[in-house]
Amino acid sequence: MTNPTLVPFNIFLWKISSRCNLNCKYCYVYNSADSLWREQPRFMSEDVIRRTAQQMREHCEAHNVPRAAVNFHGGEPLLGGVAYLRQVIDIIDEVFIGSNTNLDLGIQSNGLLFTPEIGDLFLERDISLGISLDGPPEINDLNRIDHRGLPSTKQLEEKLVLLTSARYEAIFGGFLSVINPFVDPLAVIQYLLSFNPANIDFLLPLNNHDSRPAGKENDLHTTSYADWLIPIFDHWFYSGSNTRIRIFDSIIRLVCGSSSLVEAIGLDPVSLVVIECNGSIEAVDTLKTTFEGATKLNYSIFEDDFDTVAQDIAVRNRQIGAEALCQTCRQCPLLDVCGGGYLPHRFSAKRGFDNPSVYCSDLQKLIGHIYAAVAGELSQPTLELASV
Repeated sequence: MTNPTLVPFNIFLWKISSRCNLNCKYCYVYNSADSLWREQPRFMSEDVIRRTAQQMREHCEAHNVPRAAVNFHGGEPLLGGVAYLRQVIDIIDEVFIGSNTNLDLGIQSNGLLFTPEIGDLFLERDISLGISLDGPPEINDLNRIDHRGLPSTKQLEEKLVLLTSARYEAIFGGFLSVINPFVDPLAVIQYLLSFNPANIDFLLPLNNHDSRPAGKENDLHTTSYADWLIPIFDHWFYSGSNTRIRIFDSIIRLVCGSSSLVEAIGLDPVSLVVIECNGSIEAVDTLKTTFEGATKLNYSIFEDDFDTVAQDIAVRNRQIGAEALCQTCRQCPLLDVCGGGYLPHRFSAKRGFDNPSVYCSDLQKLIGHIYAAVAGELSQPTLELASV
């Protein structure tokens, strides 16, 4: 008998590699508060792959999950090469033969190791490939460097020519881009759009109350991140672009009464779980920026099932919506849209996660701007915003 209060997982993030060929300055795995990656094997073993797939199938079928996403991350998930990737995918396919749960497979990569052989495999298995890229070379190379401190964009641009070619464009999922409020936002969006991506995810840097975002060190009420995103929104919204920018799409959906597309916005229950290279089952991996061991739930794919993990208090706190937020957030008129912001952004050693996001002022301003734009298009009255 299933637990009626359990929110089943439908997004499974597999850490198939624990090492990376880049050394990005802001990396939350290798250059943050948590260093437990050193204890991980370099690649996920066949035993872990098979057991994870089996547990995933049992969980999805027990809760009638019709479609689930498997996202391969790292480190750099292409490090194992095409033979290793094929092995991972073959095992998953084998385990899910005859299942009523359909899988969407995707990989988030820095793209430097992409080859025609990998592209052909992804075409064959209908796997999407997302690329991490912060903008044109003079912007991307500020943070996305290799282990010698050298830039990476020129090499990536060569791979993007291949990935966006007629042969492989069907597997190109789009870009993940970390916001830098000190660079030209229009230069970033125009460069990214030049590759005709299906999606762009703009991410607020993984800072918190103890490690404040650049530009907000002395005053969290400044809105430099909203001021950076708003010109991009206007360019995108009024140009009729076919590219989906998920933070904007999510806010539009939420102000219209629908659901979010991203974990960082809105009150929808979080249905994501992380499986590390060694088979440990952990909380959302970006919590590594808060404190050593923040992601550890002390579960293993060999000893525990996903139902047990889904009922853990650390997981449930990401699924109970407003009840998990601080008093300031619960009293905010934007609560249903903002959702308190992303969990890692709320952290402080003093109060844990019982804080508003360090980007609270930015989110207020951005949501207000987007609401006004949508209301203008629909000839609706604008939302009255209260200060927090």
